[in-house]
Amino acid sequence: MKNTKLISILLIILLSVFLGCVNPPAGTPTPTAKPTVTETIQPTVVPTTPIPTPTPAPRKTLAYKTFVDQDFGFKRVIELNYTPFTYENLTLNMHVGDNMTWINDATPDEKLTILSEQNLWNESRGLLRWNYQYVNYTFTQPGTYGIYIKEYPRKQHQIIIVSP
Repeated sequence: MKNTKLISILLIILLSVFLGCVNPPAGTPTPTAKPTVTETIQPTVVPTTPIPTPTPAPRKTLAYKTFVDQDFGFKRVIELNYTPFTYENLTLNMHVGDNMTWINDATPDEKLTILSEQNLWNESRGLLRWNYQYVNYTFTQPGTYGIYIKEYPRKQHQIIIVSP
């Protein structure tokens, strides 16, 4: 009987500990939640090396020749290095630094005076007294220039558009 009493007391103590009726003795470790480790992925930083911007090659200046006569005016233009260009409706696109030469292609002894609407040169410089005589001009400023034949003012003017 003594054993039965002892067993019942032990059972009561054990049940009260397991059911939470009795606090565990001091100094007994209680389990705590383990912190979870989250892995953060850092972006890979690639050092940026500046890519050099290529500088455009300097543009080669071009030289043009216009053949002028009393019948067709500014009839034909050529570029001396055979660089392709467009010459429609007597309009030519050029760049600053390009050079134009106007050549008298009229009948022998037909004088022509090539002038600029913007007075780029004077009348005596533009006077072409005989066949194959010429006047030339290097365009140094962007703009639109009108060129005409003084002796034939009704002939269509040549338009030169100069870009920077």
